[in-house]
Amino acid sequence: MPGPGAWSHGTGPDPLARFLPAWLPLKRRVANDDTPAPEGKQHTGRNALIMVALMLVGLLVASQVFRGGWTAGPTEMERYVRSGPRIGAQELERDLRAAHPPGSEIGPLFGRLSRFGFTCGAPLVAGAAVECRYRARRDDNRLISVTLDVAHDGVRVQAIAARMAVTNP
Repeated sequence: MPGPGAWSHGTGPDPLARFLPAWLPLKRRVANDDTPAPEGKQHTGRNALIMVALMLVGLLVASQVFRGGWTAGPTEMERYVRSGPRIGAQELERDLRAAHPPGSEIGPLFGRLSRFGFTCGAPLVAGAAVECRYRARRDDNRLISVTLDVAHDGVRVQAIAARMAVTNP
């Protein structure tokens, strides 16, 4: 058997031997070598299956993320948007007035509008109406704009008015 740093079939010094310490023998197996495989378990098949499973999981996650499978589903505003601009605005105003009648606290109303996806600006003057806006694209690529005017006294709701418009791109 050749010593460290020599090819097992005797063609000369091993080019990788200079990167290895002298005390580490370099053993290479060639196709026509009759020495048996080292003792111990070979987990090549198991490791290959694990790698395939990991790649499939990575592919599944990437496909779900990039095609929008794990993004947020339809919002609570979806039913009002599908009803159209006139009926949707009336239904939204009716439902908000029923849930938050005049005299109720304004905090829960703003919390609900936030969950719906509205953005509300701060009033310029204390007690002035707050304008809340919601915008979304419909399936036909048209833009829906919903505007809510919330009149309040700083603590309690006084009135709610809704407008909805559809614009073409």
